[in-house]
Amino acid sequence: MAIGAQSDGRFDAIIHTGACGMSRHHNMAETFISSSGSLYAAGSFTLEVQAAYLNMMANTFMRAPGEAVGSFGLESAVDELAERLGMDPIELRIRNEPDTEPTTGRPFSSRHLVEAFRAGAERFGWSERSATPGTRREGEWLIGMGVATASHGYVRLPGGAVRVTLSAEGSLAVDVAAHEMGMGTETTTAMVAAERFGLDLDQVTVRYGDSTLPGEIIAGGAQQTAAVGAAIGAAQRNVVEELLKLAGQDSPLAGLTIEDVGCADGGLCSLDEPDRFDSYTSILARADRDELSVEAAGPPSEEMAAWCMRSYGAMFCEARVNAITGEVRVSRFLGSFDCGRILNAKTAASQLRGGIIMGLGLALTEETLFDERNGRIMNPNLSEYHVPVHLDVPDVDVIWTDIPDPHAPMGAHGVGEVAITGVGAAVANALYNATGKRVRDLPITLDKLL
Repeated sequence: MAIGAQSDGRFDAIIHTGACGMSRHHNMAETFISSSGSLYAAGSFTLEVQAAYLNMMANTFMRAPGEAVGSFGLESAVDELAERLGMDPIELRIRNEPDTEPTTGRPFSSRHLVEAFRAGAERFGWSERSATPGTRREGEWLIGMGVATASHGYVRLPGGAVRVTLSAEGSLAVDVAAHEMGMGTETTTAMVAAERFGLDLDQVTVRYGDSTLPGEIIAGGAQQTAAVGAAIGAAQRNVVEELLKLAGQDSPLAGLTIEDVGCADGGLCSLDEPDRFDSYTSILARADRDELSVEAAGPPSEEMAAWCMRSYGAMFCEARVNAITGEVRVSRFLGSFDCGRILNAKTAASQLRGGIIMGLGLALTEETLFDERNGRIMNPNLSEYHVPVHLDVPDVDVIWTDIPDPHAPMGAHGVGEVAITGVGAAVANALYNATGKRVRDLPITLDKLL
């Protein structure tokens, strides 16, 4: 990892190259350069991933493939450069904020990273940070603050489809072959459907977790909400079209087209004349229909080709190092995110906090140890492979801009993976500010700080 810059901090070049090991029977290269070509403006870029095939256990991705591990090198280098230049690390990042994606020239669909940094710095108390490492101390504990940028690409994979069934009583059922891993799939799907159809949340039922239902939507790539939401939008349009046909000439909506109406208060109304309203129940009753069922797939994800679409975050860490034992404690952590519109604040906050906690494991505790003679894993269980436990995790604060992306379904970007990115570098940068020691090898254990 190398960055060349002018004396005013503007980047001339970014070089991010390296190799990853993988087995031939499980071909998964860790694309650790994923963020390096889109976060900062620079005059030139060299980005390269090489693969080394090894006779070892099959490997797979860490959460946020590429960005989680790659952001450690990039964001540590930016912090090191800020110190060399005598600049504040946040101001150096803002100075190199690009107008378009640097490596492709694509416009950003929505990017409010600077606002996230400003809001996070104020909330975290960044102005209290000492720029000189090792100057803040409480008893045996050296205290430092660090910051890093988080980023993960927007994804909406093909295969998003749903079936919606509108009943004569005005309730709606959504059938989708998505599945749940704790991120609130059912709740968010119901919220999106209720908003699209102008219904109360308790009028919507979601049936999911069954491969016989429509759609092929994986819970991966932080893309499930966008994929389901786009399909619901397509289905809603088809339902409205069918309802207008069923409404007949006696309806207040007679003569209106699908472009003229919207869904509100359990029915359809004219966008220009809201008093021209017809409820779902009355339309279906006049048509002598018990229900109306429509299946639809989301449109092609053309937005990904036209725009640079990413979720962003500003990660703030306060860490303490015991000057005698080398013990590390993260005492405070804040993630300030720009992920478009936040659909469900409760589940989004849980997702973001969970990603940060996983990032603390990457930074401080987790390491797979191999026997170099035969490739066997030497710490294959949770008594020897150390994930963060409650006492390792401080209160984690999360905030967000909540600015919708006009080019994404529902204005939302993914929140599932962005929060692990940048955490490793934020912790390492805080530990440098506390001790004056740079650690470039994860996890950061006490022997590397003593």
